[in-house]
Amino acid sequence: MGRSIYKLSKIRQEAEELNFTILINNCCREFNNNTYYSGIPKYDKVLSEYFGKTGHDLHLKLDFLSETTEVYVPLRYVSESKRHLYHFPVVARNLETEELKEIDIDRFLELVVSHARFEYPNASVDSIKDRLHNSIDNIEAYLKHFQETKKEVNKAEMSFIESEQLLAVGHSTHPLTKGRSGFSNEDLINYSPETEGRFQLHYFLIHHNHVTEESVEEKLFSEILKDELRKYAIEDESVIQLLKENPQWKVVPVHPWEANFLLVQPDVKEMQSNKLLYDLGAWGALYTPTSSVRTVYNEESDWMFKFSLHVKITSAERVNYLHELYRGYDFSRLLKTPWGENLKNEYPDITIISDPGFISVSYKGKVIDGFNTSIRYNPFKGRNADKNIAVLASICQDEILGEPARIVNIIEEAAKRKSLPVQETAIAWFQKYIALILPATINLFNKHGVACELHQQNVLVEFDEALFPSRIYFRDNQGFLFRKSKEEELISIVPDLAKHSKAFIPDDRLFSLLSHYFIISNITSLINVFGCNGLTTENQLIDIVYTEINKAKDTSGFVDYVLNNRYWKVKGNLLTALTNIDGGAAPSSVVQVDYPNILHNHFLSKQLIFPAGKETIYSRYFPKADVTISIRPMDLDRDLEMLHEWFHRDHAKKIWKMDWPIRELEVYYRTMIAGNVLCSYIGEANGEPTCNFEVYWTTRDQVGDYYDVLPTDYGTHQFIAPTDPKKKFVSPFTQCMVDYVFAQPEVGKMVGEGAVNSLASMMNKTHVGFKIEKVIEMPHKKANLNFCYREWYWAKFPQNKNIVISPIPKETSENLI
Repeated sequence: MGRSIYKLSKIRQEAEELNFTILINNCCREFNNNTYYSGIPKYDKVLSEYFGKTGHDLHLKLDFLSETTEVYVPLRYVSESKRHLYHFPVVARNLETEELKEIDIDRFLELVVSHARFEYPNASVDSIKDRLHNSIDNIEAYLKHFQETKKEVNKAEMSFIESEQLLAVGHSTHPLTKGRSGFSNEDLINYSPETEGRFQLHYFLIHHNHVTEESVEEKLFSEILKDELRKYAIEDESVIQLLKENPQWKVVPVHPWEANFLLVQPDVKEMQSNKLLYDLGAWGALYTPTSSVRTVYNEESDWMFKFSLHVKITSAERVNYLHELYRGYDFSRLLKTPWGENLKNEYPDITIISDPGFISVSYKGKVIDGFNTSIRYNPFKGRNADKNIAVLASICQDEILGEPARIVNIIEEAAKRKSLPVQETAIAWFQKYIALILPATINLFNKHGVACELHQQNVLVEFDEALFPSRIYFRDNQGFLFRKSKEEELISIVPDLAKHSKAFIPDDRLFSLLSHYFIISNITSLINVFGCNGLTTENQLIDIVYTEINKAKDTSGFVDYVLNNRYWKVKGNLLTALTNIDGGAAPSSVVQVDYPNILHNHFLSKQLIFPAGKETIYSRYFPKADVTISIRPMDLDRDLEMLHEWFHRDHAKKIWKMDWPIRELEVYYRTMIAGNVLCSYIGEANGEPTCNFEVYWTTRDQVGDYYDVLPTDYGTHQFIAPTDPKKKFVSPFTQCMVDYVFAQPEVGKMVGEGAVNSLASMMNKTHVGFKIEKVIEMPHKKANLNFCYREWYWAKFPQNKNIVISPIPKETSENLI
């Protein structure tokens, strides 16, 4: 595959833009100060001139009120998952001076911190700025390395270790994605997966009373390592002599960087001086890091080693805690039982890469966590090292250094091999992945009581000859947790299970964890990469996932939670970093934010929220009133001034409270048009515009906060402009609005929340079948929350049951009251 050679300045620019993109997307996930902005404004001269020059007509708009600033980012791709793609540069406008200028990532970060302090007063730019630049510098270094070594970072076929080491970004939802605070420039080269660092493991000999270890193997790993070390150091008399003199002592491996860190720690120095610990140095075969940096691999070794590393990788020092080591060991013990054999038989296309043992060191009753090491089976040894295996993060990697995204290369090549169109191949590939991973994950939780942290870096995909998924690997079972409700059952299999691992977690908390790691980080990320590369639409894949989850047999409540909850919880990586929380040391302190349930897009009515065109979509003739009512989508170029005049009429001011300056009203509609919550329509009576109504998707609207909203609920606002009773045609207009909404199959019930002081509005709603549910106190009004079902409407107007939505008016009989 050929590619262009980038200039160094362009590589720096790409590194900055990759990290800037993640930072902006974190804001979209974690704050509510952003909307989309469509088109070039008529009444905003500053924006009009600038957008006219850039040629971009869709932007992300972020409001930073504490700084009297608004920011505009040109959108290249809008994602349902909020992982958007952008054009650069980013511009900010000072709302007091109207000055518009380009801003860099530092200024954007300052605005973000100022905004975050509204809710998180301890948010600080000091806790993140240097690490953010460290991440950018590291991305730049890795991109240069890829280019200098002529690496094809997104090729379709890779070995296990290639896919682990060719991740230019890696963690696509963390603002410090390639932060490696603690590594020097030399360390970065020597120990990074991206630079293919290769190094020997560092060994210590430690008094056995200070070592805790467990293993499901016949021999303890300290003994296995001791046997290997005897071979490595056969010509080093001092090492061999120490092993002979201390036969019960334990050989403990550590990462070479961590060895240097440990040797200057007071407890380790004291152990050395008390002759309880000997530094044996580096020996043996060369290992290379996987994508986690601290887990290392050798293609001829039976084991991988997951070391502690006191380096801040993204936002936390990557230290193994003792209870996490026990979790991996506990799960390996389960796998050694008939329970584990049953798993293998039940899920033949799933391989769990287990961690059969660990080593830990303590001194004076305190764990020295730098020694904590988990040992993992290596299924990619020998001939298996060359298998076409991909960590999911690699499959989800965007275009890099001018190369297409890896998923594009995979799907296009798969389409050739199967002689199928690309889009058909993309959908079939995704369906195969879902068929492999989704039932297994849900059943593991429902039937077996295991919740797996299956984020992008914990899932590996093996490909068949056609480049379709054929096997899924789950790894990092230190993060596998057990349902509290299954405790008695699982302890009957392994009596002291989770005694030290704190692994039994209440079911409802696991719902949140599993949806975050599996649905959001895993499946949604894959949906996003298919969509943003034009292989298919995100909503097509969302429909597939919804359908498959809906089929799942589940008694745990997880499927119900995933399908029906309005929001899931997701880690607020930006807020966690800004507040300087170490997610490894204090996982319960990590900031959690609401994430709109993406599966509810299955019920999004494109016709209601994104009607095509600007012409009439529904007309109906009412003979008794001798009026033809027509409905069309609002046309901003045609209707803005008219709506501005309507909302300044006295009767509109009291209820609608939209008597804003026309520039402000234009912003309202431009953000509405670009979003997926609301659509505005114009109603005409005999060709004369006299009505405005809005249809909104209630689950994404503020009203959804006030009752148990369903994704099939749709609300309306209605405004009749004339005050002359002869021109109002209230009932015909309302019937047409309700006809149109209920004609859409996605709609379950209609919702309204008219102000309690708008008696005429509520009477009109009651006239067509709406019923008041309760009074709600919203920030801007006290309102009558009211509902209507089709049956209630048709009971009032039976003749409307068979209405056909057509732009051509039909004569109908009716009973107008």
